[in-house]
Amino acid sequence: QATFCALSAAQSCSARRWVAMWRLFGTAKEPGKPKAAAPSLQEASAKIDLQVQSLEAKINKADGEIKALVAQGTSNPSAKQRAMQAMKRKKMYEQQRDQLLQTQFNVENLAFQQEQAEITVTAVEAMKAGTDALKKQHQTVNMESVDQLADDMAEISDEMQAINEALAQSSGITPGLDQSELDAEYAKMEEEMAAMKLAGIAAPTAETAETALPAASQALAGVAAPAAAEAMPSAPA
Repeated sequence: QATFCALSAAQSCSARRWVAMWRLFGTAKEPGKPKAAAPSLQEASAKIDLQVQSLEAKINKADGEIKALVAQGTSNPSAKQRAMQAMKRKKMYEQQRDQLLQTQFNVENLAFQQEQAEITVTAVEAMKAGTDALKKQHQTVNMESVDQLADDMAEISDEMQAINEALAQSSGITPGLDQSELDAEYAKMEEEMAAMKLAGIAAPTAETAETALPAASQALAGVAAPAAAEAMPSAPA
């Protein structure tokens, strides 16, 4: 009997210990099922739109039912009561529709803000990449080399200007020409042109100057010879 009491006490102690451990640690958790992916904002908006369309159909149906019951008038005693119930149902559908429309607006507004945030992130990343590329390009350019390049370009420009000025100066390949001789020749040609005009001979053009000037000189000589003979005094007999 003492052995049985000791065994019972040991089992009772073991049971109390197991209960305490169960309360402390609990049972082994079953592996949880993977959660379904949350619907996107576009999917939520589309689902709300379908529900709104369904409510619109119910509202139209209730409205037609109300009109039919009202048309029955006093011929149907329960028509008024049924019409009132249809009106209540229609109001309930309209309230649900308005709530869904407001919810849909909030969902679409959140989707728009999400798109704007994505665009902003894309723009920031692009600007960061552009800034990094600009820094790398700037590192390849030395300010001293830019100054040296500007100086070289200015020097080349000065040299080209000096060359052009030298080419524009008189070459002096016809030495010994006297300006007075040129002036005298020009005056002689003016006299010939004036004489041709008085003799009625057309002035030569640039195309006919090579052949017209000798012929004009001969004509002027023929006109001048008789005139000179007439001008000379006759010898006494």
